[in-house]
Amino acid sequence: MQKSRRSDVRDALLITVAFWVLVLALWLDVRSIAGILERISTTSMNIHGDFDTFWRSSAAFWEGRDVYDTGARLQNLNPPLWVLLISPFGLLEPLSAYRVFVLMTLVMTVGYLAWMADELRLRPVWAVVGTAMLLFSSPLLATLALGQIYPILALLLVAAWMADRRDKLSFCGGILGVVVALKPSLAPILLWPLVRRRWRAFGVALICGAVATLVGAVVVGPGATLDWLRLLSDRSPSLIPYWDNASLPGAATRLFTESPFAQHVATWTWTIPVAYALGIGAIVLTAARVRQGAEVGLWALVAASLLASPIAWHNYLVLLGPGILLLLARGRAGPAFLLLALQSIPAQWPLLWNGSDTVAATLALTLYLYILIAHWLALLSAAKEPLPEPSPETGKPG
Repeated sequence: MQKSRRSDVRDALLITVAFWVLVLALWLDVRSIAGILERISTTSMNIHGDFDTFWRSSAAFWEGRDVYDTGARLQNLNPPLWVLLISPFGLLEPLSAYRVFVLMTLVMTVGYLAWMADELRLRPVWAVVGTAMLLFSSPLLATLALGQIYPILALLLVAAWMADRRDKLSFCGGILGVVVALKPSLAPILLWPLVRRRWRAFGVALICGAVATLVGAVVVGPGATLDWLRLLSDRSPSLIPYWDNASLPGAATRLFTESPFAQHVATWTWTIPVAYALGIGAIVLTAARVRQGAEVGLWALVAASLLASPIAWHNYLVLLGPGILLLLARGRAGPAFLLLALQSIPAQWPLLWNGSDTVAATLALTLYLYILIAHWLALLSAAKEPLPEPSPETGKPG
């Protein structure tokens, strides 16, 4: 009874905070919603920067040119496997290709959120509220405007999670391997099967990840793979302090080194390796908790991976949307609603601090790190008790 009261008080407090966060987000949206929608509907490929980069690499692939030196405004930091998978879009006109890609990723997002809600047997009201808020969240809208990969990765993560629940370990491992091959910074998710001694899933993940990477390298060309590795090693660190980078190393660089994006608190370069160490510590702590709550463990590991990564743009939170629905299924309405509210804060937040070259403004511009930490803590806390196992008759939680 006492524990229940504490939970009720906690949820009431978190829902109250979430309400005021939503008020702030709606106020910002009123000022910027037209601009957000215009970014998705505009015919300017400069606005759809990430997809423009992908499309140019795809077109270069078909023409036999260098897929990593295409004249795009942004560098393509994705592996050759992604260039291969997205290459069909290079056969279309750029704007048409973008619109098809956005429609495809939007359908995928609706699909995996509905899939999760059905699997978890969410109450209809929570399923509608959670799905609607995630579909109109700032990370997803920005992802659609830029034409990014995250909804595809989220769909793959959901598929792996579903396969694990049904003990389809080979299928689960194969999908995890492809996810890591597409986004190597998510490699810590391989700890999810490893610490639970799901040896088949772990082994298949390693094999499928290696094979997928090799296929991309061979088909796109070994030279392209070398160019990609060179880009990663030569990448300018000046991009890391950007306010949209929510990782721990990114925040340390923004707060404790000189940069063009914000007024630093102090010049303490030693904080950057400390930030990496804290990120690795978050991964280790999360992996240890996975044994207690494997259901939430995958999403907690994704969040920890983002914290430890050199770059984790705010849009990466799309990957954690299914985990929020899982919190709702656990009866953790307070934390889940707070995370949904935090995801609703639009990218116009930094505009409030334009011209404020102060430490306080820098701390405010680090909001997206705080939001990512909140996701990690909520998911880590929930990884204590497992959901009921799927029943043999229905394949769904009993």
